[in-house]
Amino acid sequence: MRRITHSQGIDTEPAFSPDGRSIYFVSDRGGGPQIYRMPAGGGTPERVTFSGAYNISPAISPDGRTLAYITRQGNSFRLYTLDLGGGAAPQGLTDTNDDESPSFAPNGRLIIYASRSQGRDVLMTTTLDGKIKARLVSTTADVREPVWGPYGR
Repeated sequence: MRRITHSQGIDTEPAFSPDGRSIYFVSDRGGGPQIYRMPAGGGTPERVTFSGAYNISPAISPDGRTLAYITRQGNSFRLYTLDLGGGAAPQGLTDTNDDESPSFAPNGRLIIYASRSQGRDVLMTTTLDGKIKARLVSTTADVREPVWGPYGR
């Protein structure tokens, strides 16, 4: 184990890029939570998110091209994506208010995330363009913190 960040800020929620060369993480080093990227072996962090004052929970698509994250808008927490190649503005995918914990499917075509519906914690999926959303059927228990398992052949 070795420390790779050195700031006065709080650095949390690390997520490796699919190729293992970079780590995405949340830091308040700029005043509020934003997502940063740095080489996995250490180095200078580079800020990735600039829209919004509160961006957390980074997840990287399997092809390394898309960042999914949660942004706060007023009292709502919503799922967004960002094209890591640059040029495109962040895209909001949901209209719910309590989204959290995005995770890409192994094929990169869906994102699973937790949200709230009718007072319950539920799991939802969405396509990367946000056009097709589905609530996953669950038992009577509340469910949170989803993650896809490894891709099996």
